[in-house]
Amino acid sequence: MKMRLLSVILLHGVCVLLLSAPTVSAVSLSVTPDHKQFFSPGALAILSCDDDDDEQKVDGWTVKRTRAGLTEMCGEAAGLVLKNSLCQLELINPSDGAYFCESSSGQRSDEVNITVTAGSLILDIPSSPVWTGSNVTLLCQTREGKQENSYFYKDGGIFNPNPKENLTLTNVQKSDEGLYWCSTVDHPNTSKSRLTVRGHGLAMNMREEDGYAQTVTALLSILCLIKSINKDFHDR
Repeated sequence: MKMRLLSVILLHGVCVLLLSAPTVSAVSLSVTPDHKQFFSPGALAILSCDDDDDEQKVDGWTVKRTRAGLTEMCGEAAGLVLKNSLCQLELINPSDGAYFCESSSGQRSDEVNITVTAGSLILDIPSSPVWTGSNVTLLCQTREGKQENSYFYKDGGIFNPNPKENLTLTNVQKSDEGLYWCSTVDHPNTSKSRLTVRGHGLAMNMREEDGYAQTVTALLSILCLIKSINKDFHDR
């Protein structure tokens, strides 16, 4: 009798594991305003977990930050305040950190590296991934809010030998992905920030694979449950 009960418990345990298995998620960390670099001291940046399809906030996901080897949750970390269901990043102290969204089941979004600097220059670069085929404009901005003629760099190479007001990337492709930064005659280099490029086809394939995985998991769980019931019935 004890062996039959143990078998049923084990089979049910397998079903639970199948149902709780992580799958690919189409959730991204959204930063408002849409920047990766901020001046300190400043106002606030709002961090949220949004669905990639409709850009609406999703439930069951938490904003977290990894800094100096420590992972912290919004509402329980210095400068990360949870207020009215919104995660607010206080732009008070210079800091760098990797921010991401995590679900209750352990799924994680891509990380967004945010820099809060006491320096005199920042690179205005999107925090969210940009789609292939789109156009992106990068700006070099001073603490006074001016957009000065600048030198722009990517992965160690300079884009323009002569300074210009902005860097516009047209018909963006995966090859445009990389680390960017800028400088001016009067200001040193900014921090480096990554431009992430996402293909429409890749995102669609990820969602299709997610649907297939959930369907297979559900079918396996049903078969597992039926098998455990049949075993219990025959053992009697």
